[in-house]
This record gives sequence, C-alpha cells and structure tokens, in this order.
Amino acid sequence: MAQNELDALRYSQTQLYGNARSAGYGNANGAIGADFGGLSYNPAGIGTYRKSEFVFSPSLKINATKGEFQNNTSTSTNTKFNVNTLGLVFISKTAENNSYSSWESTGFAIGYNRINDFNVNYTYSGTNNSSSGSSYFSNGANNTNTADGYSPQFLGYQSYLVNKNSAGQYLSVVTPGMPLTQTKEYTQSGNMNEIVLSFGGNYNNVLMLGATIGIPSINYNATRIFTERDASGNTNNDFENFTFKEKLNTSGTGINLKLGSIVKVNDQIRLGLAYHTGSSFAMNDLYAVTLQTHTENLKIRYNDLTGPITTTQPDKDNNFNYTLITPNKFIASAAYFINKNGFVSIDIENVNYTNMRFKYSSEFASYQTAVNNKIAMAYKNSQNYRLGAEWRIENKMFRAGLNLVGNPNKTSERAFSSIKYALGFGIRFDQIYLDAAYVLTKNYSQEQPYTIDGINAPIASINNSMSSLIFSICTKF
Repeated sequence: MAQNELDALRYSQTQLYGNARSAGYGNANGAIGADFGGLSYNPAGIGTYRKSEFVFSPSLKINATKGEFQNNTSTSTNTKFNVNTLGLVFISKTAENNSYSSWESTGFAIGYNRINDFNVNYTYSGTNNSSSGSSYFSNGANNTNTADGYSPQFLGYQSYLVNKNSAGQYLSVVTPGMPLTQTKEYTQSGNMNEIVLSFGGNYNNVLMLGATIGIPSINYNATRIFTERDASGNTNNDFENFTFKEKLNTSGTGINLKLGSIVKVNDQIRLGLAYHTGSSFAMNDLYAVTLQTHTENLKIRYNDLTGPITTTQPDKDNNFNYTLITPNKFIASAAYFINKNGFVSIDIENVNYTNMRFKYSSEFASYQTAVNNKIAMAYKNSQNYRLGAEWRIENKMFRAGLNLVGNPNKTSERAFSSIKYALGFGIRFDQIYLDAAYVLTKNYSQEQPYTIDGINAPIASINNSMSSLIFSICTKF
C-alpha cells in the first residue's frame, strides 16, 4: 500500500505534448525556439521570438492497449479530449529602444504545457500454477500487527483467505500448485501539467539565453482490480475466488528550474544546451481497498453461517503525505537551416533515473531507505532522442518527427520503452498561424500482477498505441 519504484518512474518520465507546430516535428525544438511548448525544454527559445503571441492547442487522444499474460492477449481502448498548451509570450525589442544595447530583444512568457498523460485502460488474464496472489495477504503476517485495519494481513484474515495454523503461522487457503485463473484490470486517468514562467533574451542575434520556473502539478487516478479463481474444478477445497480492488488518487504540486542557451553559429547552424533541475513534489495519496472472497464451505467449519462470500475493507481510506524528487536532465540540441526553406533538428536528453527518491517523515525512515535502494537497483541512466524536420513552400509548412524514449529499466532487453512518430502541417497568414499534427506513440512496459517478496510472479507485457490529433491557433501581435 506504500509508494514504490513504479510510482517514482510514472511521475519522472515526462513527455511534452506541446502545440501542433512543434509536435509535428517531434518536439525536437531545443535549438529552434520561438515555440511556447519548447519553454518546457529549452527556455532560451524565447530569445528567438520576433513578435509577441497567444497560442491555444487542443488535442484528441485515442488509446488502444494490448495486454499479454501467460500466452493470452486482451485489448481495450479509450478516448480523451485535452488542452496541450495555452500561453502568452511578450517580446520587447530592446535594441529599438536603446541603440547602445547589444540585446536585440527580451521576453517574458506565462502559460502551461501538458507534460504527461495518464489516460489508459488495460486488462490481461491467464492461468498460473506457480504462485498465488493470496500470498500478498499471508506473506510476512507473523511480523505484522494483524489488528491494523490497513494491513493486507488483516484484510486476508478477516475474509478467511488467510488462516492461522496450530503453530501460529498465517497461511493462505489456496493450495500450493493449484491451477489459478488470474485477471488484472487497470483503469488509469489524469495528467501532469506545468505552469511555466519564462524570461530571457537575444544577445546580439548570436546568443539566446533563458530560464523557466516550472510549477508542475500531478492529478492521477487509478483503479486496479485483481481477481483469482480456482481453475482445478474442485468445489470442496475451501477456495473458489477472491477479488482485490484498489483505488488510488494522487495529487501533487512541485517546482523546478530550467536554464537554457542557444548559440547561432552562422545562418545555417544553431546549437542548444539546457539543464533541468529535478522537480520537488509535495504529494498526497488517498488509498482505498476492498477484498471479497469466496471460500466455499470453509466458514461453516468456523461456525460462521453467513455464506461463502465475505467482503472486507478498512473503516476509512488511507491518507498519506510525502515528498517525491524526480531526476535532473541535460539536453543537447542542434539544428541545420536550409536557407529559409526549412530545417532539420535533433535533441539528445540524458536522464539519470537512479536519482529519483522519496522522502517520508522520520517514523518511516526504514521504509524510505528500502524503497530508495530499490529505485537505485531497478533503474539506470537513460537517453531520449528527438528528431524533426520542417520544409516550407510559400506560406505552407510540412513537418515530420521521431522520438525514441530510452528504457530506464536495468533488466529490460529493449533499448527503448516508447517510440513516437509525427506528421504535421501548418499555414501562415499575416497575424494568424494555423497548425495540425498527427502523433502516433507506441509504449511498451512490463509488470507483475502482484509483487511479493521471495515469490516470482509471472510477468505481463503491456503494449499501448496512442493516436493524437493536435490543433493549434497562434495569434501574433
């Protein structure tokens, strides 16, 4: 019921969704600039603006997810409307007001960018005879206060899924080696948005500098339902099924600092460099659980005649406050401009996921050490790559991009955990810019339906395909 390494990764693997212009060339914007979404990557981009602007960018996302478990495959879909970007940029032509200044312009921007999207549903199911999820409720019960209404051991004992033998040991009623049908249903919603306060300038049309104070917020909701059924056909072995339902609502507000620079080497080449501190989040978890069991005739032997089905839950939900620190980032960028007809660009982002860590109050110091050590053992330093191109024909722009998100897991054989393909189109009028983009994101992850010390649960593979239609309107003034 506590936070784990997967929770830390969820809030550390951010992906900018941005407006349709930069999304169309894969958000490879670190050396390009003049894009509001890019202020969450390289704030020096504010120095490349020539005019002030207002930008609004809605999107429609369709998720299709395939879960594979024990040679079985299940599919699910969901659709969501979002606002990716909303912002204002104010540019002052410094050189026009002061002929002695080497600063061509200075700028200030305020608004928000979407930096993560949690909306996804998936299901997987299969037969397993090597372990049982019921061990979650019996494992370690002898070292736990079973009078604690929040402990899994208490829930298991009250629902007859866990019983105490003559030696005083708590054991699951599920017979070891019994064939079991296990099903995991997962519904997830929410997002991460970042309010950006950016400022910077253009020095002599050669060096652009910028800084962004980021205020990210987390809104995450998840419902996890794990069901285990006896697949043996035996109706007199004290176990038919159990369903464990968990509901988690997480909210958090953080702060970070981004510093960036862009150097204009010549008319064709620009180089960018940015550094992001990790975000420090004040987090709150509201956690609720329900365990329902069907133990056939077992309750009768304990003189309990209320029927074979038992539903147990704590008297109240568990509310917990803590701090999460996400890893810092370095981003190196380069862009090559082909006269005034277009450009190609690349961003390389380095993230050290071993730096993720939780902070709890002193009474949970031992667990804080344990979970942070597990983060260091599970994850590694990883690189993300963003590539993009734009070609201009009169007032029309055609774009394409590719993103490769490095796999942070030490044990995974896959080099990348996410691949994003992008296509975009834009048209320019005097003061109005209209853009559209289609982005296809393919994510891959692995998980176990339950995590129990000393027990190797089977691994499920989750393949998610998300199609995004992004539109933007930008007004220059």
